[in-house]
Amino acid sequence: MSAPFKRSRKGIAVNLTHAERALLATLPELVVEGGDAGGRLAYQAHTADAPTEEAYQTLVGDSLDTARADDRKTLASTLEEAVLDENTALAWMRVVGDARIVLAHRLGIDRDGWEETIDRSSSDAVLISYLGFIQDSLVSVLD
Repeated sequence: MSAPFKRSRKGIAVNLTHAERALLATLPELVVEGGDAGGRLAYQAHTADAPTEEAYQTLVGDSLDTARADDRKTLASTLEEAVLDENTALAWMRVVGDARIVLAHRLGIDRDGWEETIDRSSSDAVLISYLGFIQDSLVSVLD
């Protein structure tokens, strides 16, 4: 399997098949349907201080949700691009990360070492592993 992303003079070259792009196109809906993934996607900055957390959520809660929605729109609108700029690649990486969190919640993954105990034949297990490969490749080219 060749690297799905490579750094080029123009930006980040995308080397994905049509089928891989079609699979990534399903991620925004997967994330939306996953809600907060059992609290895993809920942003909490002050868990030990309820009044401060409430103030924090009032100030930034909607902007974080908006930013995540913007990332999903960016991924959806750029899936056919041959080259991504760095900000677009970062948006893709965040959506892939959110999708992996949703899948981890579905699979009951709550600790390291899950690769050794998971039923690798389930479609969610295959997808979370593939998305790990995609995310790792993005991290490598963005580093």
